Amino acid sequence: MHLAIGVLQLCSLLSLALAEDIPPYSPPATFENTAIVRSVDLGGATTQVTTTYQVRALQDGSQQYFFTLSADDAARVSWVEAKVKGNGTPLKLESTHADNVSLYGATLPKALKVNETATLVLTTIQSHASTPLPAAIRQGEPLYLKYTSDLYVLSSYNTIIQRLKLRTPTQKVKEYSSPKASKYADGDAMPYTKSATTITYGPFRSVPPWTEAAFLGETQENVTVHYELDSPYTTVKTFKRAAEVSHWGSNLNIQDNIWLKNDGAQLKGHFSRLEHIKQNVHVGTSQPHVIRDLVLHLPSGIRDPYIYDVIGNVSTTKFRPALPRRQTSSPLKRASPLERTSVLEIKPRYPLMGGWNYTFTMGYDLPLQEWAGYYVEKGAYVVAVPFLTPFPGATFDEVETKVILPEGAKLLEHYLPFAVDSEWEDRVLTYLDSVGRPSITFQKSNCTNEHVGMIYVAYSVDTNAHLQKPLTVATAAFAVFVLAMSLRRLDFTIHSKKLV
Repeated sequence: MHLAIGVLQLCSLLSLALAEDIPPYSPPATFENTAIVRSVDLGGATTQVTTTYQVRALQDGSQQYFFTLSADDAARVSWVEAKVKGNGTPLKLESTHADNVSLYGATLPKALKVNETATLVLTTIQSHASTPLPAAIRQGEPLYLKYTSDLYVLSSYNTIIQRLKLRTPTQKVKEYSSPKASKYADGDAMPYTKSATTITYGPFRSVPPWTEAAFLGETQENVTVHYELDSPYTTVKTFKRAAEVSHWGSNLNIQDNIWLKNDGAQLKGHFSRLEHIKQNVHVGTSQPHVIRDLVLHLPSGIRDPYIYDVIGNVSTTKFRPALPRRQTSSPLKRASPLERTSVLEIKPRYPLMGGWNYTFTMGYDLPLQEWAGYYVEKGAYVVAVPFLTPFPGATFDEVETKVILPEGAKLLEHYLPFAVDSEWEDRVLTYLDSVGRPSITFQKSNCTNEHVGMIYVAYSVDTNAHLQKPLTVATAAFAVFVLAMSLRRLDFTIHSKKLV
């Protein structure tokens, strides 16, 4: 028994020793970064990070480039996209994790020769990267957020020169990191400057790749900035959409159940309606971080929009339908995209202070002929459904979109513009249904306005399925008439017996 335990302990020690000797995964050194500039546009619930890489090939046939994000950055990223500068087509990314970093491999459109250069742009959207500090404020006080970032841009390749730029929404900055002289900076010069709303760190020269020993643990530093936010910190906690397709009504009904929250610093003390009105009237005293209203851009062609909450209809809502498309003789003159956008202005029953919630339901109808089509070659219908409705500067913690097909339809396939966390099929019973309608639901967490792409669902409906609903209604109506006629012929009166 003791021998077996000793053997197990020896095996575990050997495995640990071997694991320590295994170096972290490192992409091949086929590129060199001649310059890297990372620009961080700070905001509220979302933070956009744009990193420009000027790369040079070190070998012939270099085509796969690996972008590197730290574990903290990868955890708060909700959207990532890479492009070659000047080319609007995004590059396909394949992610992998290695030694506290995340690698995103991108295949360039063409292989580069030795010393041939290219400029790559990596754009990421971070959600809830900034936190309120202080966590609670009184009514009338400004909202300040704190953001933390890595000082050096991680890369799998040697970097000749790099810079980090932090852009705040206003010039009101309480505090920002001022690191001492860096060994990658020029001489003893302080490696940071501040101009208006931009804080620049660098230039840093001859920065090694992250795989170098002790770079992540000892060399890497963190920088923070404490800035004022002049807009609401908007979070959509849950967004549940149901899109119902109706062939008989030639209609696509969209209904959204929304849980909205102001994730800014919580309100300290009591709320004063009088003080709130004064702040709206007097110039320079308003609180821009309070959610007073929402302006949503919806598709064109909307019919019968509605919005209600737990109390009832929200009568303070204003709807402006999209203008008709202008007719022009020249095919080169296209109508403005704004002319084809409906605008819905929502004003909640009360202002949303920090930490406050508001739940409501909104919906509308769309003409089915503009959102669905029939493909004769495949014998199938295809319907397009927006995954979500964008909210200004908001993040979506949980999004669930359900597409409900006509009764009797058969789901064939579907296309998603991005990967989702889960999906499942189900049946939904609505008015005048007999066996229910097939539906497919898509669920994804940590979304932003970049996830506003279209979901395409292909399905087939045979002739019998088209006639199923009218036949069901006719059968039910006929059964009611037969029952009424039968009951009319029955005599339920109580007759008394005559005594002889």
